This record gives sequence, C-alpha cells and structure tokens, in this order.
Amino acid sequence: MRCAVYARVSTNLESQATSIENQIDIFNNYASQKNWEIVKVYTDKQTGTKENRPGLKSLIEDGKNGVYDVILAKELSRLARNGRLSYELRDICHFNNLHIICLDNSINTLEGNDQNFGLFAWLYETESANSSRRNKQAKKVKAQRGLYIGSHPPYGYRVDNGVLKLKEDDTTNVVKRIFRDYLDGIGMETIAKNLTNEKVPTPAKIANKSNASKQWHGSTIKHILCNRHYIGDLVQGRSEMITVTSSQRREVDKENQIIHENTHEAIIEKETFNKVQELLRKRTKTGTAPQKHLFTNLLYCEDCQKGMWYKQNQKGYRCGGNLRHGEVFCVNKTIVREKALVHVIMEDLKPLYNTLKEESFLKSLVKKLESKKHQIQKELENVQAEIDNLKQNKLKYLNLYTENVISKDELIEARELTDANINELQLKKTQLIEKMNECDNENYAVHIGEKLKDVISLDELTPQVLHSLVEKITCTHEGEIHIQYSFVNPLQVA
Repeated sequence: MRCAVYARVSTNLESQATSIENQIDIFNNYASQKNWEIVKVYTDKQTGTKENRPGLKSLIEDGKNGVYDVILAKELSRLARNGRLSYELRDICHFNNLHIICLDNSINTLEGNDQNFGLFAWLYETESANSSRRNKQAKKVKAQRGLYIGSHPPYGYRVDNGVLKLKEDDTTNVVKRIFRDYLDGIGMETIAKNLTNEKVPTPAKIANKSNASKQWHGSTIKHILCNRHYIGDLVQGRSEMITVTSSQRREVDKENQIIHENTHEAIIEKETFNKVQELLRKRTKTGTAPQKHLFTNLLYCEDCQKGMWYKQNQKGYRCGGNLRHGEVFCVNKTIVREKALVHVIMEDLKPLYNTLKEESFLKSLVKKLESKKHQIQKELENVQAEIDNLKQNKLKYLNLYTENVISKDELIEARELTDANINELQLKKTQLIEKMNECDNENYAVHIGEKLKDVISLDELTPQVLHSLVEKITCTHEGEIHIQYSFVNPLQVA
C-alpha cells in the first residue's frame, strides 16, 4: 500500500516546531507495522479552517494523479477544521479510489469506518469557531486598553509590550518621504516605482512575510498615506473576518472601531496628515477613468504576465509591470502598435477563412474532429458518473440523519454542498455537450467561418468580434507576438 502522510501545525511558533516531526515519526511506525510504503510527506504551517494550503493542494493534486493509495493523518482536524472542506476531501478520495486513515481511530475508510465522518467534521469546525470567538474577545479587551493587537506593526514601528515604538532604522524616513513626495505632487504609482527601483525594502519584506514582494505598489503607498497610526493614534478593529472558514474580510463601521489618540510617538505631524487626506479626496474626485483600447484585457507581457497598457504619448501598448515597477520587475520595454497587431491577426485569419471554404478540406475535417468528439464523450461519461455518485451521497446523508449519526443542520449543510457540486457538474456537462455539437460534421468549421466572414468582409476588427475570436495575446521583450485564439484552429486539429 502506497501512503501519503499529511502533517500540520497551525502556526510558525517555535513551540510547535517539533510537532510535525513527532507526527511523522508516528506515521513511520504505523506504516512499518503494516509493511506499507510512505511515498511522500506533505506538511503545512497554517490553520486547518483554510483550504488554500500548499501542502494540502499538492496532496490533492497527487492523489488525483494516482501517486498514492491512502492518506495518513493524525486526526481529521489535521486535514480540515472546515465542514465543507472535509466533505470535499472525502468526495475527492471517493472519486479517485483513495482512502483516509486517522490514527486516532476516528476514520478508516479502508475498513469501512467512516459512518461518523460528518459528526467529526462538524465537531472540529464548531471547536474552531468557538476558539476564534474567544481569541477575538481577548484581542478586543486588549485593544480597549489601548494595546496594539495586530499581527504586524505598521511600517516604521515595532511593538514593545503592546505599545508601538519607532524602529531604529530607515523605515521612519521612508514614511516621511512618502508623505513629502505626495505633497510635492508625485503620484502614488510613481512613488512606488521609485522606491522599487531604489530597492527600498517593502513593508512585507520588513515584516518577513513568506510571500513578500520586492515591488512597491500604489495601493501600499495609499495605505500608508491613510494610516492614522503615523500621527500617534491607535485605530484598531477596522475590519473583521466574515467567518472562521473564510479568508475574506469586511470593513467595520467607524463608530464600531476602537480608537485611542496619542498612544505612541508620531512619525507624521497631524497638519501634514490632514493636508494629504484633503489632497487624496480632491485627486480622487477629479481623476478620470482610463480609456479602454481595442486590445485592453487581451494583450499581456509574456515575461511578467502583467497586462499591457496603451500609452497615448507613445502611440502603442507597453508592459504594465515595467511601467509600474521599472526594469527591476520586468525588462520588457517593447511598444506594440495597434495597427501592426491588427495586421498580424488579419494575416492569420485570412488563410484560415479561405481554407474553410474549400470542400476537400471540410471533408477531411469531419474525420479529424471525430477523435475530439470521442474524447468529449468520455469526459461526459465521467461527469455523469460523478453526478450519479453525488445523488447517491444525498441518500446516504438522509440515512445518517435518520440513524441520529448527524444532526439536522449537518444534513442541510451536506445536502446544500452536494447540490452545489451537482450544479457545477451540470454546468460542465452542458459546456461539454456544446463542444460536442461544435464538432458535429462540418458545422464546427462553418461556425468559425461565419465569425471570420464578418472580419474579412469588413477588413476591420471590432471589440466584439475580436473578443469572440481571440483568448489572449502575449508579447516578449524581443517583440515576438503570440496569439491564442478562442477556438480550435481546424488547420491544427490532430
């Protein structure tokens, strides 16, 4: 039996550093006793209520690819403290013939011991929700006492026993420079670009965040300019998580925020701060929305994958990454002329349109598209099998409820989740059927031919026609253009 081991701790604290190692030792002993092979170990240092975990994502992906046969976890809460995610993991394992074994003897699908799955999923999510409420209440009490409760202090500050103190480095000068530059008329994007080019460490870098970027952004500059912490006031509780299982946050009304004035040393004078706020309001009101051009949201830089912006003064499109962050971020300075790009696309489409009119090509195309049709048919069968399995699961949930294994709320939640999955699969099924119809006989080619006819006859590209034909266009720093069409080119069908 090929095993995948999943071990998780909720934080990066040193006190939990040995926990993962201890979990892995337990798994090694278990696998050794069973004479099983551990093919891979997956780990995360993150809360189990969230599904966006690198280790978990890799575990699921490898499972779908047949890398292992069974998942070993200390308990179900190591895999998930989120009811919906728990059910999704179980269904993924079911559809891919994988098993889950929890070493606390709660779950062992290999032996058919999964009748209490819903109960444990509910218990762990409820426990997380209660723990989250307790933590929120404790932080609120500290905030009301005028102590800083954030995970990371504002740029330019450090935390000492809940009090913000000025950092003894250059970050305080960077904050002052940002306010000074903005008052001098320099835009937020330009300030960000200058700091990036000068390799000034970003707030995320200073905070040692794992995903920290080296690039400053206009949004970061705006956040600093609007932050009252820099005038010595402590403003907390400005946002809150919507639920314990979601990373989304919502803004809290100002009257419900916790504000204490003059709690720490200011970096910016209040008069300067107020002038900046007034300027921000004026510039927001007078700002005009950027004009959209023909290839907006279609043309991207191939080097950094950022969108290319139309620059009126250069009469062409430029890499947004290079314009915003400079050469440190992307070296692509190529200017793409709109007329030249239209010409390239037209030259691509004309021979295709002419070929589609040839009767001999249409006859050969029918045979070529048959193989694609068989592939789609196989996908349709797999989707239908998944739908049928989910419908069977709905009956199982009902049986669990009648046997008092799960509560009514759990039944409702499980059925709602199952219905949502079924609806997604039904949508996928509809899309596959549409693809199947496209491949029937010569209709596929005729349909494309009708689209192309509008372009060829008018000898121009309108935004509507362009978006119906082209999925994405990329440009390299050497000026090479690559076009990804939104249809399968019949000339390239295998």
